Amino acid sequence: MQFRNPKPRSLVGSLALLTALSVALVTSVYGVFSYQSQKHRIVSDMHTDAQASLKSLSENSLPFIEAYAPREYEKLVQTEARINHYAAIILEDFKMGEILGRERFVTGQVRRADGDYAAYSEADVAHRESLEDSYLKEQVDLVQSDGEIVGTLTIYMDDAQIRQKLDEVLYNTLQSSLFLAAILMALLTVFSRRAVIRPLQQVAEILKERDEDGIPTGKLPRVEYREIAALTKIMNAMLEVIRHARKVTEEERIRLRAVLEGTHVGTWEWNVQTGAVVFNARWAEIIGYTLEELEPVSIETWTRFCHPDDLKESERLLKAHFAGEADYYRCEARMRHKNGQWVWVLDRGRVSQRTADGEPLMMYGTHQDITAQKETESTLRQAASVFEHVREGIMITDGNGLIQDVNAAFSRITGYSIDEVRGCNPRLLKSGRQSDRFYASMWQALQSEGYWSGEIWNRRKGGEVYPELLTISAVHDADGNLQSYVALLADISRLKEHERQLEQLAHYDSLTGLPNRLILSDRMRKAMSQAQRRKEILGVAFLDLDGFKSVNDQYGHDVGDQLLIVMAERVSHTLRESDTLVRLGGDEFVALLPDLADTDHCLAILRRMLSAVSHPIHVSGYQVHVSASIGVTFYPQSSEVDGDQLLRQADQAMYEAKLAGKNRYHLFDTARDRTLRDQHQRVERIRQALNDGEFRLYYQPKVNLRTGRVVGAEALIRWQHPEDGLLLPGQFLPVVENDPLMFDIGEWVLCSALQRMDLWHQQGIDLVVSINVSAIELQMPGFVEQLRAALNRFPDLDPSLLQLEVVETSALENLRQVSQVMHDCLEIGVSFAIDDFGTGYSSLAYLKGLPAQELKIDQSFVREMLHDPEDLAILRGIVGLAGAFGKRVIAEGMESQEHGSALLALGCELAQGFGIAHPMPEDQLPDWINQYHQRH
Repeated sequence: MQFRNPKPRSLVGSLALLTALSVALVTSVYGVFSYQSQKHRIVSDMHTDAQASLKSLSENSLPFIEAYAPREYEKLVQTEARINHYAAIILEDFKMGEILGRERFVTGQVRRADGDYAAYSEADVAHRESLEDSYLKEQVDLVQSDGEIVGTLTIYMDDAQIRQKLDEVLYNTLQSSLFLAAILMALLTVFSRRAVIRPLQQVAEILKERDEDGIPTGKLPRVEYREIAALTKIMNAMLEVIRHARKVTEEERIRLRAVLEGTHVGTWEWNVQTGAVVFNARWAEIIGYTLEELEPVSIETWTRFCHPDDLKESERLLKAHFAGEADYYRCEARMRHKNGQWVWVLDRGRVSQRTADGEPLMMYGTHQDITAQKETESTLRQAASVFEHVREGIMITDGNGLIQDVNAAFSRITGYSIDEVRGCNPRLLKSGRQSDRFYASMWQALQSEGYWSGEIWNRRKGGEVYPELLTISAVHDADGNLQSYVALLADISRLKEHERQLEQLAHYDSLTGLPNRLILSDRMRKAMSQAQRRKEILGVAFLDLDGFKSVNDQYGHDVGDQLLIVMAERVSHTLRESDTLVRLGGDEFVALLPDLADTDHCLAILRRMLSAVSHPIHVSGYQVHVSASIGVTFYPQSSEVDGDQLLRQADQAMYEAKLAGKNRYHLFDTARDRTLRDQHQRVERIRQALNDGEFRLYYQPKVNLRTGRVVGAEALIRWQHPEDGLLLPGQFLPVVENDPLMFDIGEWVLCSALQRMDLWHQQGIDLVVSINVSAIELQMPGFVEQLRAALNRFPDLDPSLLQLEVVETSALENLRQVSQVMHDCLEIGVSFAIDDFGTGYSSLAYLKGLPAQELKIDQSFVREMLHDPEDLAILRGIVGLAGAFGKRVIAEGMESQEHGSALLALGCELAQGFGIAHPMPEDQLPDWINQYHQRH
């Protein structure tokens, strides 16, 4: 810098420059200290915010961890990460890890380079590196109420969150320092003019020799005056300070650049005259590139990646700044990312140097990714649009319940504008139809659950009361403090009216106005319950018009409809106030007659109904005559019946009345009908099951407990019922016990078992299979011939593999005949076992007279042998008795290993039961046998 023709008083400028440099030193120290303290406070605040987020997330996610609901706490983590712009939030769930067979189940959200969030993956190297590069980290254990740690929650923060705040701190510090410097310079200038300027004019010439920055190159000489000498000494010292300050300033500039780099903000330097630019690495990283990929860089690099529409706006803003119309250049623009997407950036800068003629020369600025901010702004705009245009009314109140805002739909529904309700309590809509208890319950739900929803009656501004569907939600801040209530309300007046109309159509006959089947079902259920409770009788009368079809055929359906209307009215007048008349359809009606003291009490009502119907009527100029047939049944009955059964009984009785000559009533005979119908229906259903192939044979293995070998299997019949599922023998065989159908079932069991045994024989499996034979089958003429014929159909099958089990009580009915049949079967090769031994007579003559090789101990003794000494004693006696008579003994009902050990201790080696295997389908037994032998 060169001085040009200094004036006599140019010493002021020199003093001002020295003063400015001195102040710069002070303000620089002040700025550095302020900057560091503010940075520490920002970091501390970030720790505090993270701890608050951890507390909120742990409290809200713990119930979902306990409920094994990972999707729910993943939503919480995603929401918290986006709201607070964290680098990542990671949740480790030990309980879900146990379910998945891992040490832990890890989930979370990690912010990507473009600012959006992605689900955390431990296998993703980029995710792990992002966590390792985080600036701050806070972690907390997730502890259940019993003190068990069920997971951990970790928040990671990067320096992007403090970047903007540090920029603001730096700007404020520089501003305050400049302001302080200006004040000090003004004071010193005034003082210098009055007390120092004149003496210092003598040393002005010496100060002409300066370096390029305007700092004197040498020391000031000593002067004649003591005060000026002291001043020159001080000025020499100040020059040293200034030189040191310049060095500190340069270091601070370098440090500031490091801060910008550390805060991950893009920076740029632009020579406006030449177009040359300098970008930092972050500038390129924001759009997915490295600086090397962008070389050579220039101002054209910006224009090449910037969206054309935003480029025009950028040029306009630059021109305004260059012309001095704006202090700063600030532009939001879209830039094309390397992956093809558009990312939003905020460019801020300022001209720092101009040419001699005032044209911009050097400009410096920052480049920041604001994509996430733009997405948030878009979401907020959408929410505002929804608030204003949604059809449902929205009301927002403060924590005290005073209305703050409403939307247009609220005003349309209630008639109140926002100015009329702002600051008011919502009770101004109160209709008076709900009790105080209703509102107390609503308030309690809001306090405890933060949510209430239901139907309510409110009053419009004009006084009209209307039904409303109301939903109220409490809104809390991140610390759980109540902020406001949001109510969503919908006018459901039309819906209610539509429901009423549908109710009328659904429950009442459109022709006669009488109740229909739906109301009949409901009222019959209530009348049946009342009859049970009051010990009264309910009558159900089924009425059908005699000759109604002839009326329709002769006079037309319009006359028939008029006839039905008149008859409905006539019959209704014959009934009591507590009775109900229902039209089922056509000319069929049902009358419910409750509160009957006895069955005879309804006879007078029935006679009145018959009389009312039999009187002729005049319709459309015609005289029409019909009568009625009525069937009546009563409730309760000796067996349980439902409403549909009562209607069928009354209908059946009505047909009996028609068959008896019409124009009369008939009372249903409950006992006779039930006996014949139930037995016949059940037998026929079992016969149908046999014909339709619904029966199945299941096989339960028999094993030798000592050797571990499978010694046989018992074939057990099952009914695969289409509606009721798999039925056990006790649920259907007693029905046909004395019916010829029992022989057909027994023949099916025998043939099915032999067919399966032959198939197993072809597979190399020879297994003794036992089937149960009833006493009736055993004593049936031709039983032995039938058995021989069945075996002859399978010539490759050894008859000794078939065993017949006979219940001991059945066999005792005709000991001699049964013994002869058994001997004949033994000649064929078929063996016998006495089933359920111990539950019948168990006489010695019985054991001696019947040629059975095996005794099956009944399962009732085996199950309780470990706890009941008497059952254990019986088992010991049976085993001893079987040994005395040379019989094998097998125990049924072995349900545990303890049972097996106890049976072996008694000398009983053969057993079957659930402790070995449940009965299984025939195709599963071979595989089970192989697995069992492998285990033993």
